[in-house]
Amino acid sequence: MNSMRRRLLSMAILPFLLRQAFLQVPRDLQDAAALDGYGHLRFMTRVAVPLARPMIAALSLFSFFAAWNQYLWPLIVTRDARLRTVQIGLRQLRGESVNDINVTLAGTVLAALPLFILLLVFQKQLVRGLTAGAVKG
Repeated sequence: MNSMRRRLLSMAILPFLLRQAFLQVPRDLQDAAALDGYGHLRFMTRVAVPLARPMIAALSLFSFFAAWNQYLWPLIVTRDARLRTVQIGLRQLRGESVNDINVTLAGTVLAALPLFILLLVFQKQLVRGLTAGAVKG
């Protein structure tokens, strides 16, 4: 139950962090956009979202990693083996081939490959999102 509570807490903090990212958009930009004739939707799509894009990318990656690494909840909920997550498949692979460690290692590398590709693709946005609130010393 502790892992479920931790998962719910981590998912509950994502909207808060997203809200904080949008609150960091200066009010002067909204006033300037209003003077230029931008409505609320156009201000969001043209000004606020591009400014918050690093934080959105970082939160998207965190959400994807949390969903990718789920083990207990999908194990409880799903009955069909085709609907289970990669982590459950790795556990079953390890149970079936205890003596063949190379098969388990190959499965682990294949399961981690999408995560590494996502990190490489979104590395720039991730670093910007994580250092957005940092203060230079």
